[in-house]
Amino acid sequence: MTDYGIKRFNKYSDDELLDRLVELHKQTQSRFLSARAFSTATGISEGTITTHFGSWKSFCKRAGLAPRYDRTDDKTDLLRNLGVVWEALGRQPRAKEMKQPVSAFSLSRYNKVFGVSWYGVCLEFLSWKSGESVTDIAKATMTSEMMPSGKADGHRTRRSMSLSTRYEVLKRDSFRCGKCGRTPATEKGVQLHVDHIKAWANGGETVLDNLQTLCSDCNLGKSDNFG
Repeated sequence: MTDYGIKRFNKYSDDELLDRLVELHKQTQSRFLSARAFSTATGISEGTITTHFGSWKSFCKRAGLAPRYDRTDDKTDLLRNLGVVWEALGRQPRAKEMKQPVSAFSLSRYNKVFGVSWYGVCLEFLSWKSGESVTDIAKATMTSEMMPSGKADGHRTRRSMSLSTRYEVLKRDSFRCGKCGRTPATEKGVQLHVDHIKAWANGGETVLDNLQTLCSDCNLGKSDNFG
């Protein structure tokens, strides 16, 4: 193993620097590495990296690794990152979890760019994935404290569903309408709803097996057929 405590004054080769970065990455098991962390661990200055590779980002790219993060005001980049974190955790991320090594962007970056609460950011994410408006998702996804339990009318579950459940259904159905196959990923204007297969009014429960993804047109058609 390389002894990073030894000071060195002769020039490094590009390959040697890249090898040290890869070795440190394996040791730390971190998805993201900062220039400062590399310099602290190896004694190699950030200036040396800039001289050889032009920037920390270029250095990481040459090594096949991700830089710590690029500061961005692009909402799509932030939403895409949220999706990566959501998948990594297997559930809706908590605000405090939006930090390294799980997330490439900090919570403060989301706060600055979106200007809403963390719940509001998650609403934006679901809107981005489904094409449905934030307002409509918020109306359909009320918190358990705001909704009656449903037990009084014989239901075991509440009519509303969490954002996590909504995302799980959308993902299971490949973010496509279960009837016509349309998706907002390839067709502008498509809005995906998460719908009860057996209607809530007819005793249907809010469970995965009774939920499906329908576009707004097919969902309206279903309502008309049962009207």
